[in-house]
Amino acid sequence: MDLRERVAKAKGTGSSYEVAERFAVHDSWVRRLWIRARTTGSIAPLPRGGNRGRKVDLEGEALVRLRIDEQPDLTIDEVRERYLRERHVAVSEPAMRRTLKRLGLSRKKRRSSLRNAKARG
Repeated sequence: MDLRERVAKAKGTGSSYEVAERFAVHDSWVRRLWIRARTTGSIAPLPRGGNRGRKVDLEGEALVRLRIDEQPDLTIDEVRERYLRERHVAVSEPAMRRTLKRLGLSRKKRRSSLRNAKARG
């Protein structure tokens, strides 16, 4: 945090543009650092994002597995709609696909399913 401390101490020595040029940083970063120091008293970096919880938690996974067991030919969108209706949580298609993959459930057609009438010739 050495650079942050030096930039924070340079507050009264010139404009944010001059300080930014002296330390080879962007002037907006200097201003944001000074504002954060004034409002919070800290120049520590803000926490980074990530590690959001899953929308389909363990109870939701059990519900998805139950619905797929009851009706194995459900599409991803149908699973999402039922999940929204029962849990009141909207889940994106990629999130539901990841959930199904995590549960070891496949949405692929079975080889044993009947062929299309046109394909039979």
